Amino acid sequence: MKHHLCAALLLAATLTSCHTGKEAALNDLRGLTTEIEQNATEYDFNEWMKVQKKFEKIDKRIQKYNYTTEEAHEIGELKGKSLGYMAKGVLSKAGNKVIDAANQIQGVIDGLQKVLVP
Repeated sequence: MKHHLCAALLLAATLTSCHTGKEAALNDLRGLTTEIEQNATEYDFNEWMKVQKKFEKIDKRIQKYNYTTEEAHEIGELKGKSLGYMAKGVLSKAGNKVIDAANQIQGVIDGLQKVLVP
């Protein structure tokens, strides 16, 4: 009888831990999406790269589990929001670097013209 009780408790603990892992992965995605929404305008390029790595880790964990239709829809929506903010943020920061480089090049050209033109 003790063996059956131990086996039942072990099975219950295993099922609970799986549920917790599934819920934890979804909660982590929810948290990351909220974090991105709140901080998107403040992140620099390197921070966006860290956020991307965090997103990829969470995504790998989520793929380990089966979710209900409603949960799958929420996951898709959260991923879409996160990826949208990431794309917008990275492109914005990269665009700023391109504009800065272009301005510097224009400054070099202007400086050369001032020196070389009598």
